[in-house]
Order: sequence, then C-alpha cells, then structure tokens
Amino acid sequence: MIGDDAASTIAGFPAAVVTVRGAAFAVRLQAVDGLERIVDRDALLRGEAEPPYWAHLWTGARCLADYVARWCDLRRSRVLEIGCGLGLTGVVAASCGADVTFVDAALPALRFVHASLALNGLDGRLVCADYRTLAAPARFDRILAAEVAYEPATFGDLAATLARHLAPGGTALVADGFRTDTRPLYRALADAGLATRALELRVDEDGRPARIRVTAATRR
Repeated sequence: MIGDDAASTIAGFPAAVVTVRGAAFAVRLQAVDGLERIVDRDALLRGEAEPPYWAHLWTGARCLADYVARWCDLRRSRVLEIGCGLGLTGVVAASCGADVTFVDAALPALRFVHASLALNGLDGRLVCADYRTLAAPARFDRILAAEVAYEPATFGDLAATLARHLAPGGTALVADGFRTDTRPLYRALADAGLATRALELRVDEDGRPARIRVTAATRR
C-alpha cells in the first residue's frame, strides 16, 4: 500500500488516498488517515467503545481482491459485497466489469467507498444496512465477504444470507482471517445447503506470518 499526497475529511474522519496493489490489481482507495491515533485503545479494552472494524484494511480483503482479479470473470456480473468496510474487494470487482452493490451497517464506510469509486472512475450501489435485513428477492452472481466472520453468534445468519441471496449458479467467496474460532461457520454453510471448497494462503501481515482461507460456496 502506497500513500498518495491527496488528503481530506470524509464523514468526520481524516482521509488520505492510498494506492493498494496486489499481484493482479492496483486501485486507489480513500482510507482513514492515522487510524491508530483515532482509536481509543483504553476505551476499547474497557468495553466503552465499539472498534471501527470498517476502517481497517483487512488482510483478508486484500487476498480476496487478488483472488477476484486473478480468477473470476466478473464482466456484467451482479456482485454483492457484505460488510464491505472500505470496499477494496468490491472496488476491484467493479474495475473488472461487475455491477457491484456495497452493503455495510456503518454509514461512514459507505462514504469512503463512494469516494473510492469516484477516484477510480467507477460506479456502484451503496446500501447502509445490516446484511441480514436485505430484501429476500435480491439475487447475485457473486457474493463477497472479506473477514466478516468474527462473531460466532452471527455465523448461522451469515450462512443463511449467502444461501438466500445467491443466484442460480452463483458463488459466494468468503475470506477468513481466523480472528476467532471459525469452525462453526463451515458447519453452518453446510447446514444452509452450500457446498464449499477452500484455498489456504500463507501471507505476511504487518511483518508476521498469517493464514487466510478463501472459501468458495455454491448451492448443492
């Protein structure tokens, strides 16, 4: 990730333009500038503040973006990114010709996505909502979920959402950074009638080795 000179404020957060590169993509994103200075770590530890998960550029999002750019033909595809955060994976999908809907419960996240789409000359639909409340008839050829599986109580809801919104022949792609015990997630996917295949990656995360699993889920 390379910092550019442009800086601004978006949704009350200091913002800076960064160029994010993978093996198969390069896009410009608006990211929160100096996130580590904004987060009150003591308040987080006391449980008095909700961490702005949306503002972090997760390693799983980078890996999923690279997977999408390298292996998926998304031209004219309907794509949904749930819990999009800064929207890296969805922006890359849009750059590959997809019609992308970005969903996040945090309105500031969507403001950043809107700015990033404009930076890259792209369009997309922005929906501020809990992904579990999306209109049932909505169907997508691809559903992208990068590191949204960190609360075990929501694993069943996540699996049900993927199954409900996949179009016939569609594929959901889930990037798991193993931030918690995610074994129940894969049982939930099976219980929701989804067949899965997975690719495990060994990556560098802030100078430390890490694992990212990219799982493709399809209807049985």
